[in-house]
This record gives sequence, C-alpha cells and structure tokens, in this order.
Amino acid sequence: MESSSALVEDLCRVMKYMYVKGLISALSGNASIKLDDTRIAITPSGRAKFLLRPEDVSIVSTSGEHLSGPRPSVEVCMHLRIYSNCPDCRSVVHAHGLLSPLLVGLLEPIEDLEIRAYGIRICYVGELTPGSRELAEAVGRAVSSGCKVVVLKNHGIVGVGRSLGEALEAVEAVENSFKKSLVLYVLDKLKAFSTQTISR
Repeated sequence: MESSSALVEDLCRVMKYMYVKGLISALSGNASIKLDDTRIAITPSGRAKFLLRPEDVSIVSTSGEHLSGPRPSVEVCMHLRIYSNCPDCRSVVHAHGLLSPLLVGLLEPIEDLEIRAYGIRICYVGELTPGSRELAEAVGRAVSSGCKVVVLKNHGIVGVGRSLGEALEAVEAVENSFKKSLVLYVLDKLKAFSTQTISR
C-alpha cells in the first residue's frame, strides 16, 4: 500500500495531467484520494491546479473536519458523500470537461470499446449549484447506484475508482465517447448536406 505522502504526490500529478489535457482550467476542477479509513487528501480551493505541490494539498477527516493544509475545494462535501456512499471508492476526480457537460440531452455518448472494457456506467445529474448540498447528495446517490461516472449538466464530470488512475481513466473515457458522438453527428450532417448539394 502506498504511503500517504506518495498518494498526495499522485494527486498533484493528476491535476497537472488534467490541466495539460484540457480537462480543467487553471483554477477549476478537483480531486481527492483516501489516505486511510478516516482521512482524505483533497485539492485546495483557489489555487492553480497545475502548480500544486504536496504542501498545497488539504487533509480532511471523513467526518468533514479540516485537519491541515489550505482551505479544501468547495466540492469537499461531494467528495465526502461519495466516499460515504461507496465503500469501494478510494479516489474521486472531478474534471470540467469540454463536451460532455454541454451535450447532455442532445447526444448520447458512444458505448465504445473503452467504455465496455472498463465497465463504465454513466449517470446524469441536472444543473445544480456547484458546492451545494443538493449537488453532493445527487452525485452521492448516483454513485451508490453503481455509476463510475456522473456527468453534471453545464458543469463537469465526476469519476470514481479504486485509484486515481482508475477514476481519471473513467472521466477521460466518457469525455472521449462524447467527442466521438459529436464527430459522427457532424459527419452525418455533412454527408446529408453533400448529398443534397449533389442532387441539385
């Protein structure tokens, strides 16, 4: 089992990766990991995520007490609710995806090989205020029903897993499946337009 310090370093690396991949902006998005049965490490509020160092990470008890570090993410209640509702979840990744939060209700994500291989079940939550108890409860219910990814309308994507890598993989897989759906939709429209143009 990894040490707490190694897990915190992993958390910082995941945030840098998400920034480079365009899944978050400098100050958006958050992630957490269980250090043990009583504590989680979670990204801080109001700090550039691609510059995070271990000392910038906040430590919070599973009961919600801020133990050390800077002020935790505004979504700390959501993370704690997920851990409470999902005993097997050890990590949570919350990205602000480009496409998936905007395409909810317009296009269905493609159930591609990656989605099937990882057994990713997707749930959807309507537009709720970031950081609110309502959002935390809604996401917690979705995860407790067996969803590995929860897409938040006009907000972002939440992925859970037994590790940060697993949670991140789930988030990326869903974002990519929405990208594929959009590309296929556009190609279909272009094909229809091309056929109409030729027939004229």
